[in-house]
Amino acid sequence: MKLSNLILKAIFFTALISTFLAFIINTIFEYNNFQNEKEDIKKEFIKQKKSEVKREVNKAYDYILYHESVIKSDVKRKLRNRVYDAYSIAYKIFNDNKNKKTEKEIKYLIVAALQNITYEHGAYFFVNSNQGRAVLFDKNSFLDTYKDIWNLQDIKGNYIIKRQSNIAQVQIEGFIKNYFKKPNQNSDKQYEKISFIKLFEPYDWHIGMGEYIDEITEDSKNEILEYISSLRFGKDGYIFVNSMDKKALVFDGRKLSPPKDYPNDILFQQQKDTVENKEGNFFFYKFKKLNTVEEYPKLAFVKKYDNWGWIIGAGVYIDEIDEELAKKESQLTNAIISETTIILIIFFIILIMIFFVSKKITSYIESNILNLLQLFKASSTSLEEIDIDKFTFKEFRTIAKSLNRTLRLRNKAEKRVNDLMDIINKNVNISTTDTKGIIIDVNDSFCKLSGFSKKELLGKSHNIVRHPDTPKEIYKQMWTNLSNGIKWEGELKNIKKNGDTYWVDITIHPNYQNGKLVGYTAIRQDITDKKRVEYLSITDELTQTYNRRYFNIKIEEEINRAKRNDYYLSFLMLDVDYFKFYNDTYGHQAGDLALQKIASILKSHTSRASDFAFRLGGEEFGILFSYKDEEESLIYANLIKSEIEGLKIEHKASNVIPYVTASFGLVVKKGEDIESVNMIYKLADEALYNAKESGRNKVSVSE
Repeated sequence: MKLSNLILKAIFFTALISTFLAFIINTIFEYNNFQNEKEDIKKEFIKQKKSEVKREVNKAYDYILYHESVIKSDVKRKLRNRVYDAYSIAYKIFNDNKNKKTEKEIKYLIVAALQNITYEHGAYFFVNSNQGRAVLFDKNSFLDTYKDIWNLQDIKGNYIIKRQSNIAQVQIEGFIKNYFKKPNQNSDKQYEKISFIKLFEPYDWHIGMGEYIDEITEDSKNEILEYISSLRFGKDGYIFVNSMDKKALVFDGRKLSPPKDYPNDILFQQQKDTVENKEGNFFFYKFKKLNTVEEYPKLAFVKKYDNWGWIIGAGVYIDEIDEELAKKESQLTNAIISETTIILIIFFIILIMIFFVSKKITSYIESNILNLLQLFKASSTSLEEIDIDKFTFKEFRTIAKSLNRTLRLRNKAEKRVNDLMDIINKNVNISTTDTKGIIIDVNDSFCKLSGFSKKELLGKSHNIVRHPDTPKEIYKQMWTNLSNGIKWEGELKNIKKNGDTYWVDITIHPNYQNGKLVGYTAIRQDITDKKRVEYLSITDELTQTYNRRYFNIKIEEEINRAKRNDYYLSFLMLDVDYFKFYNDTYGHQAGDLALQKIASILKSHTSRASDFAFRLGGEEFGILFSYKDEEESLIYANLIKSEIEGLKIEHKASNVIPYVTASFGLVVKKGEDIESVNMIYKLADEALYNAKESGRNKVSVSE
């Protein structure tokens, strides 16, 4: 048998058998793997669904817990602000008229101003003398009639007026709890009430306002149920809420008003039994999907909110796993059919190619193959051209000529590579270190850029060019990547030998020998001019803080980072009080100087890598920062407020104090609670407005 025919048959049958066996084995393995994974998929599906519903219920539970905790603090804040407003009205009337009208006339004006002011739930102002005489009592004026209420008691036996007068005279202002009947009610039933009292010094009065606890709590419950009824998760997921007395509050994703009796006694009892576990628990049952009547198997998690006697729960339908498994099995079948078709086509094409290629190759084997191999081996070692006269056939002579051309091109390419390496050495900054970061080699370009000689750099770490302003977090992330065998790319601020600053775009690659890490190579590009242009484009020229353009970019980045890392992000917006009056009084040049001094305080408090100060426009500034909670953020904001006031910049036109001050609006949100940039900005703007409305030179926190 001829060698050429033997080689041809061997290649043909080897390819045929190998391809067929590979296809059969691959198909069997894929099918067996799918069968083995079925149960694992089911278990993982149930585990994921349990985690999902528990997370959603706990979120709703935490939402309720938080809102209940702030009910009384919110109403106290509202009452204090309203009484402050009433006090300001009364005091202004007194000041404006004390030299124009009689005391009796002024009292009438004050009572008239406050008498018809009402708020939600019919809340109203009351005014009494600290000796027990009613002035404005139960919305009625008693200036013309002497009404003694000194010994007025509530159902608990508390002397209401005596306690109020004591707070006004001893504490000037404060809160008090008592019981009182609601306005416009037919019965004399009394309800728990919290009131805020403040002394009105000119007439030894106390001014106050109260709210009924039950009405506040009921409003909060309705708001919470409205919010919970709007929550959706997954494909058909929603939160349900039932009371322990078998009333459905949120049912089928809808708030029921009024609540209705729960329609399924067995299911409700199952919920009650399950919530005996303080941390909540899971149970299985059947229930209809939204907008359907057919029942499907369902997994639910329920938890009891003891304070209000609520059962909070959520469920997911687990029939989806069967659909998913059927879908995967169908996909596997289709994939096998597709693979079979493709393999057969490729196999047929390969067979044809193998046949012709084999015939071509074997035609040369029987002649000069040994001579060809020897000459090829010699040429590949010495890079010398082949003597084509040693070949008998034209085809081999052609191959030899082609190889000779390749050798000539290779020699030219090597020369070009050497020239290119010389250019790189002169223009691209390269350094190499060992695994500990000690420099073991640098090129001329790096020495020229840094100002250090090669001798001064070898044996040192790159700390020799590290700029002190560069955050440590950057180097920590760099070494985390490199120690895990991952290249690191970024921009670094460095310092030259003469103290000048320069910027580089740097890529650092791990170096390996025989699979072992031996060091790192850093390739840099000088981007100093680019960074100067970038700095000018994001910096406010007057104050040297960041400008509004950079704020719009940075707030998106910080929100995304807060969502990823799940920490608190704070945004502080401030506005210089009565700044227009300042410019009108002292001139715009003085106004610019005042803004620069304020900006210097903001920059001194944003030295961390995660803090940023911006000039948003005119006399309005903003700070993005992060602390562990709202309390620390408020301390930070008040510190800045105090330092601005401490500048003692004269401002006679201010209605606050005769110095420049600022009003602040603060928003503190967990990353997962931030919906958008607009939400953060709107909340900060509203808080800033509240700070101005409540007297300026204050920090108002968004709720």
